[in-house]
This record gives sequence, structure tokens and C-alpha cells, in this order.
Amino acid sequence: MANEDERGVLFVLGVWDVGGVERVTAALGNAFARRGWRVTIVAFRFGDRALLEGLEPSVMVKALGFPVASAANEKALRALLLARGVLVVVNQWCLPWGVTRLLRRAGRGLGVRLVSVLHNVPDNNGRIAAATGLRRWLWRLLSGLSLRLVYGQSDAFVVLSKRFEPIFRRMTGLAAAPRLCTIGNPLTLAPVPAPKENILLYVGRLEETQKRVSRVLAIWRLLAPRFPDWRLEVVGDSPDRAALEAQAQGLPRVTFHGFRDPAPFYAQARLLLLTSDFEGFPLVLPEAMAAGCVPVALGSYPAVYDVVRGTNGVVVAPPFEAEGFARDVGDLMAHPEVVAGMAETARANAAAYGVEAVADRWEALFKEVCHD
Repeated sequence: MANEDERGVLFVLGVWDVGGVERVTAALGNAFARRGWRVTIVAFRFGDRALLEGLEPSVMVKALGFPVASAANEKALRALLLARGVLVVVNQWCLPWGVTRLLRRAGRGLGVRLVSVLHNVPDNNGRIAAATGLRRWLWRLLSGLSLRLVYGQSDAFVVLSKRFEPIFRRMTGLAAAPRLCTIGNPLTLAPVPAPKENILLYVGRLEETQKRVSRVLAIWRLLAPRFPDWRLEVVGDSPDRAALEAQAQGLPRVTFHGFRDPAPFYAQARLLLLTSDFEGFPLVLPEAMAAGCVPVALGSYPAVYDVVRGTNGVVVAPPFEAEGFARDVGDLMAHPEVVAGMAETARANAAAYGVEAVADRWEALFKEVCHD
């Protein structure tokens, strides 16, 4: 595709912390570095740096700063594009539109290709979900316009599920979008062998706007009296943790672990619960499946149906209703032989999300955009 001096790829993120986008970026960055790419990761601010410790030694990490559109950021980015021989910029923070504009200015005249990635379902995000009435309609309108502007300035635009493509076209008003393509997220954790225990598991941010973790507690409130040999483990953190712990007062056999490596928890748990109002491509689903932890997820976003197919887990039809969700989970808890069979299927299905397989799809896209 290019000579060795030009095989540079630069990932752009907003705030680097410990979320799914950061884990995906680290996994792909390492995979590309092993394949001979010169990998650079930039973010406008770095919070928790734990994930950076696992990067390949050749991966360069640089900090920009706020405000995003500053002349200093443009100058720093242009210097990196030149010094690192960057062929492709992968914009992991494609909304707001200003990031794309900055990247285009920095790369002017250099022939650098821009690939923008939307890590959520196209018709929902935190701002839309938190709004109501006219304000919600306005945020949807602005999001659609911003997506259209980003698409127009990108050499390729990646969504995480084929089911997102018609939603993207509807949100942007684009009857055709030939540069739109789908690449799902890779597994970012290696399964840890461990004997299974009667554990219901939640892994993720402890917040209500999107994740609706209070629903997990409502489900457990109904199930705990029926299944005294089971327990609920909650792995994750956020400002809503204290409120959720207060809601859990009086519930038996509930443990909040805070932010921890989820791999050992996947290994021990039999069932994973995910009750979000919306998601892009939640890593917890294939990660749990790879460890034989069977997901039970609310079908509130299209990508869940790509991953959970009935034989490897259960999708509960929306809207959320605690009694119905608890009934489906309880049916599994009462039939361990069914869960064991699903777990084996889940392990096999998770292989499709291996990082090398996903990196192959990314390299094919790089080749396509660089030869246009």
C-alpha cells in the first residue's frame, strides 16, 4: 500500500480515560504496530492513563489541548502528520464537527486520508437522551447536520453495525452514502479461565442517562428472594455510583467493586445483564461471550441483534419492564444446562470479534481510501 516510511496511522480522541473507545484504540493501535505501522495516538486531554501502559513500545502518545480549534493544536497536528509519515487519520471523536474541521486544516495539502468513526447509534447520544421536548428535537437536528458535515469531509465514515447504515442516512438526509461502511469493535480482553459461579454481572459505567444501571437493581430485587444461591456483582464507576449504592441498600448479596479489570469477573459469572437505553457496539457483549458469560440484554439498539442471537444469549424486547426482564433472566437461572449450552455457543461466536480479524478489515479500508 505504501513504502515503509509512509505507513503511519494517527488516532484522534477527545478525553483519554478508561472507556470502550480507548480500549478499542489501544487494541487496534497495538495490532497495527505489530504489523509494521507507525502508530500515533493523540487526545485533547488525558485522564486515567492505565491503558497507555499496555501499548506497544513503538506507539507514540501525544497530548493536544483545549480549545479544540486552536492554532496551537493545528500546528502540533501538522507537525505530527509530517514527522510520522501519516497516511490515514482515524477520528474516534467525530462529533462535534469542529474536530473534523481541525483535522482537515492540519492536513491541508499533505494527501492524508481521514476516516471518521461514530461510536454510537446515529440517532441517539448523551445530549439527545438527556433532553426532552423541543430541546430533544433540536439536538437530533443538530446531530444529523453535524454528521452530514463530518461525512462530507471524510474519505470514509465508519459505523459499528450494518443496522446503523439506514439510520445514518435517515439522520443525515443522505439518500446515498457511498463512503459509509461498517466495522465492528474488536475484543480487547483475553478470556481468563475460572470455574463458573452463580453470579449475575453488570460491567460498565454507573450512570443513568444511557446505562440505566438502576434497572439492574430492580431486576435483582425481584430475583434475589427466588435464588438465594446467586449474587449480583457490579463492576464500574462514575458519579452516579453513590446514588446506586443507596438504591441497593437492603438488597441481599450485592457487591459494588468500582473500576476493576473485568476479565476475572466475566470468567466467574454465568450471566451478564445490560439494560441500556442506547449503545453503539458495547464491548461487554463479545467480551462476556468470549469468557462463556451469557448476555441478557435489552433490545433497545440495533447492534445488540448482531451479537446476541438467541443461541448465545437473550435479547429482551423493549421497552424495559422489570418483571418481564426478570422473568427471562430467572428462566435461565433456573436451567443451568441451558446456560451452559449457550455459553459454549457464545465462546465460539466471539471469535469473529478477535482483534486480528477486525484489524484485517481496517487495513482493507486503509488500502481502499489510499488508492482512491
